[in-house]
Amino acid sequence: MTINNISNSSELPLLDDDDREFSHKLGIIQGCIYIPIFCAGIANNLLTILIILLNRDMHTVTNCYLLNLAISDSLPLIVSLPFEIAFLPITFPLNQFGCKLRSLLAETSTNASILTISAFTIERYIAVCRPLHTTFLSTTGRAIKIQILIWFIAILSSTPYLYITKKSESHCYFDPDFQAFEKKCLQISATFFFVLPAFILCVLYALMARRLYSASLLGDGYWSKSDYRESYSTSIRAKNDEQDNNDLEQKRTKSRNSPTSSITRKYASIRLSNYSSSGAQGQNMQSMKKSAFKML
Repeated sequence: MTINNISNSSELPLLDDDDREFSHKLGIIQGCIYIPIFCAGIANNLLTILIILLNRDMHTVTNCYLLNLAISDSLPLIVSLPFEIAFLPITFPLNQFGCKLRSLLAETSTNASILTISAFTIERYIAVCRPLHTTFLSTTGRAIKIQILIWFIAILSSTPYLYITKKSESHCYFDPDFQAFEKKCLQISATFFFVLPAFILCVLYALMARRLYSASLLGDGYWSKSDYRESYSTSIRAKNDEQDNNDLEQKRTKSRNSPTSSITRKYASIRLSNYSSSGAQGQNMQSMKKSAFKML
C-alpha cells in the first residue's frame, strides 16, 4: 500500500506543463499495468476460494494454506490497488476511520501472506524430512488453528498503523508527529516479516534439497538409471531362477519313484517362495520411492 506522506496540499511544488504531461502519461502507464493485475488477481483468488470451499475432497492440509493465502492476497487488491490508479475518478469514500481501516487491512494481509508461506514451507519440511511425524502433526484441525494464530499475529502487528495514519482531503498519509515511531515500526516489520521468514525459507529448502539428494530422488536422469539397473538385475535373476526351476522339474520327473523325491520337491518349493517374496519386496520398494517422488 502506498501512503502519501503529505500534510498539506500547499506544500506540493507547482508543476509546469511538461511535468503535468509527464505525470499524466505516467499515470496512464501505471493504470494499464495495475488494471490487468487487479482483474487477474481477483479472478484467480476467487476461483481458488470457491473450488476449495465447494469440494469436500479438497479439504486437506495443503489446501487450507492455499485458501488462507488466496484470502490474504485478495485483501490488498480490494482495499488498496483501485485507489492507486491515478486516472480513475476514485476517492476513498470514508472518513478518517476508514483511512485507518484501509491501512490496517493492507498491512495485515501482507503479514498474513508471509506467515502463511512460512507455515506452508514448514509443513513441506515435515513431509519430506520427518515423514513419520506427519500423522499427528499434519492434520486439518491443526492447520486451521495455525491459520487463526497467523491472522491474530498479523492483526496485532498491524495495530500501530492505526495511530499514525491520517486522512487529508483525498489521500491517506502517515502523521509527521510520529515519524520516529513510524521508522521503528517499519524496521520491526522488515525484520520479522521479511528478513527472518526469508532466512527460514532458505534454510528449510536447503535441508529438503539435501534430503532428496541423499535419497537419490533429485534428478530424472539419476532416477532413470537407477530404475534401469534394478530392472536389468531383476530380469537376469528371474531368468536364472527359471532355468533352475526347469532343471529341478526334470530331475523330479526322473526321480519320482526315488526316496529323495519329496526332498527335491520341498527344495523347489522353497526356491519358488523365496523368488516370489523377493520380487514382491522389490515392487513394494519401487512403489514407495515413486510415491515419495510424486509427493514433491
